[in-house]
Amino acid sequence: MDILSATTQARPQYGVIIFPESGKFLPVANHTELEIGFGNGEFTVQYAKSNPNIFLYGIEISQACVLRCARRAAGLNNLRIINTDARYMLRELFADESFDRIIMQFPCPWPGNKNAHRRVTAKDFSDGLAAVLKVEGVFEMLTDDEEYSLEVQRVLSRHEALEALSYEVNPARTITTKYERKWLSEGKNIYRLRFRKRKSFTADRRNSEDMHIKISRMITREDIESLKNITGKDIQHKAFWRFGRCFVDSNDKNYLLETLTSDDEFEQKFYISISPKAEGFIIRPDKTADAFLTPSVRNALNDAAQRLS
Repeated sequence: MDILSATTQARPQYGVIIFPESGKFLPVANHTELEIGFGNGEFTVQYAKSNPNIFLYGIEISQACVLRCARRAAGLNNLRIINTDARYMLRELFADESFDRIIMQFPCPWPGNKNAHRRVTAKDFSDGLAAVLKVEGVFEMLTDDEEYSLEVQRVLSRHEALEALSYEVNPARTITTKYERKWLSEGKNIYRLRFRKRKSFTADRRNSEDMHIKISRMITREDIESLKNITGKDIQHKAFWRFGRCFVDSNDKNYLLETLTSDDEFEQKFYISISPKAEGFIIRPDKTADAFLTPSVRNALNDAAQRLS
């Protein structure tokens, strides 16, 4: 995954950013909570400091926000943050019944039918939430958009594993966000919704642990360079891939093929490794890339192998 690799290595003092590995669930403690989309991390860090007995994960798609939060959180032992898209990766990163509580604060309401798949109410997202919550665990969402709050209340109340606990307007909170304070000072209403997981529930994982393809022929640098700028797509899985530059080691034997993939707008940048093996070549994701084997990644590997064979 392209998760702040160069930037974070230059700032090891933060110690709170983690890098998930494909095919492995992240560890949890006795009481573990998750914040999705933490923005600048002000609430996240204050909450972790005020609750030293919980272990808190934070997921945020913006690299800039992850670094801001990491600076605030330097030295905290009960907080770990991840730069990725929770909408896609939540159930890939965590096992069923991992969290006592999940909170989302002021997510974009994504208005319009064409954006319905981005909202909390999308089946993939709500199923992922229900899967990783513990039984009796709570999902809490805050929004300043009344229409969105009513949609979430209506849809999640019908989920087979969730039940509505409360719907509050302008709830009193000891820790607040910058935008929450601003909107309240302007007289805007804040809506808090809480749901409880009432029974066991699971969701299919789309990720797989390993993949490699053997080609029983010799490959040259010219063969691999011929793939540059080739694109492919799988409409059924909303998957897209594109090959970029080719790199070769000093012995002109091991190759790396720059690759960009997208699964329903979840993007990854990584290298495909093409290396000699027993009168042929092995094609697989480069081990240093930490690419998650999503449908687009698998398609890209298969496409490269077919073209090279």
